[in-house]
Amino acid sequence: MQINYSKKQKETTQQVRDILTELLACASTANLPAEQIDMLKETLQALEDSFLVVVVGEFNAGKSSFINALLNTDKLEEGVTPTTAQINLIRYGESESSTAIENWGQLVKLPNELLKSVSFVDTPGTNAIITEHEVLTRWFLPRADMVLFVSSADRPFSESENKFLQSIRDWGKKTVLILNKIDFLQTEDEKNQVLDFVKTNAESALKIEIPVIPVSSRMAKRARSEMSQELWKESGFEALEQFIQDKMDEKARFTMKMLSALGIASKVEAETTSRVQSELQFYNEDLKLTETIRKEVDLYRNDMFKEIDRSMREIHAIFSEIKIRGHQYFEDLFVVKNIPNILKKDKNRVMFQENVLQDMPTEVERKTTEMVESLSSQQQRMVQLVRNQIENRKSQFPSAGLPKDVMDERSELMKRMQNSIDSILKKIESDIAMDIGMKHAQSAVTAGLAIEVSAIGIGAAITTIATTVAADLLGIVAAFWVGVAGFLVLPYYKKKAQKEFDEKIGEIEEKLIDSLRNEFKQEVEDQISQINEATRPFERFVEASIESGQKQMTILDENREKINTLRTALEG
Repeated sequence: MQINYSKKQKETTQQVRDILTELLACASTANLPAEQIDMLKETLQALEDSFLVVVVGEFNAGKSSFINALLNTDKLEEGVTPTTAQINLIRYGESESSTAIENWGQLVKLPNELLKSVSFVDTPGTNAIITEHEVLTRWFLPRADMVLFVSSADRPFSESENKFLQSIRDWGKKTVLILNKIDFLQTEDEKNQVLDFVKTNAESALKIEIPVIPVSSRMAKRARSEMSQELWKESGFEALEQFIQDKMDEKARFTMKMLSALGIASKVEAETTSRVQSELQFYNEDLKLTETIRKEVDLYRNDMFKEIDRSMREIHAIFSEIKIRGHQYFEDLFVVKNIPNILKKDKNRVMFQENVLQDMPTEVERKTTEMVESLSSQQQRMVQLVRNQIENRKSQFPSAGLPKDVMDERSELMKRMQNSIDSILKKIESDIAMDIGMKHAQSAVTAGLAIEVSAIGIGAAITTIATTVAADLLGIVAAFWVGVAGFLVLPYYKKKAQKEFDEKIGEIEEKLIDSLRNEFKQEVEDQISQINEATRPFERFVEASIESGQKQMTILDENREKINTLRTALEG
């Protein structure tokens, strides 16, 4: 039954509705249980519905008889067993009626003035032996604007009542304790002792001050039957009516209704925040995986570039030795007694190779081969490390409460990432097994020295180039020397030969080293690119999930602040 609110109340109601709507969106994406989502939806729908009082208590505490006495009816069956107990929703109607409601109970309508603004729910006992009764009781409890907790004076405040009140506390419901069957107590002193006992324990359970109203439903029925005002007063129902009049007027009911809705919002916000925080923690662990992989990749790049540069310096040192031996070779060659030998091109080519080149081509080839082997080994080690990290993360699955479709997408992306890494690793192992790794070095020398080396080998190629350079230089020098035919020009051509040899060998060195360095570094970058390509889809998924979670946290933080501000205003 919809009720009319003032303009200010409508504004407050809209504020509460906005909070609940935003929380509903967050809760839905945070995969909260369906009952929590349903509860928010129903709270939204009931914002302008009549004030809802849920009457709870243990079986046989006299809940139904209490409501019958309060509403002056006998429509609620009393003295039923736990197996026959059902939920009764009591609302206003022009005439009495009772309609069965599938799955949980019946709707009772009564022509009672109080019911025009207040609806009641009569629930099974909190200690009912039928499990579904307890579920239904708990289902209605979160939707209550006020809870009337009925306890029996003949067995006041049992352990199960204490536990149930603590569950009420978690929902932050306005609670009034009705101590029924007060007529079982013989003296006023006995009555006061029981009241103090119940009040002390109830307030201890709820952690707030709680009204305790002693009544006798049996006595109230007699009072109504006998039309006895004195007996009505003695039954405690006169004090209860006064309490309802004083504490449950229209303004108070509105405030309690809004506070009840905010209590639900607060609880759902806390649960949603907890879930989103758990999800963010989960995704941040995923992000650590991708960050660790990226750090390993960067470390691999830096280490390999340093290793490549170190190897190039060693090759440079080999060429420096050649230059020194070359200088000495021309120093020894260009002497007067060697003049007849200068024209012997083939002989000088052999002498040059023996005295200058020596084992230089072999050393360069060995160093290049070492670089290839080191690169392949480091590639394998790094990719295997990445694979192990992925495998370790796959085995770490804390209960983040993620939706199944999200977990399925994440698992599929992780599987693809691992398969890609496995393919990279398999190719590296295949390259090593087939000795294809040298293709990079051969390609570098071919490009740098402009000679096909795939068949003859790197060392042989360098020997060919270097000896050809030496022979050409000697031929030029010899031609000049014969044409001039003077002893004075011999030192000049010796220096000229040494200088041109340095330039030619330096050019070979520069081209070779630059080509090798570029080829090896490009191989490293290609490998890194493959790994990044393999991990990027998963990384994008994780980053998007974290961004979404952070946006949700912002909304939840804002709503928590709105809830607290509005609650303070309502309670003020």
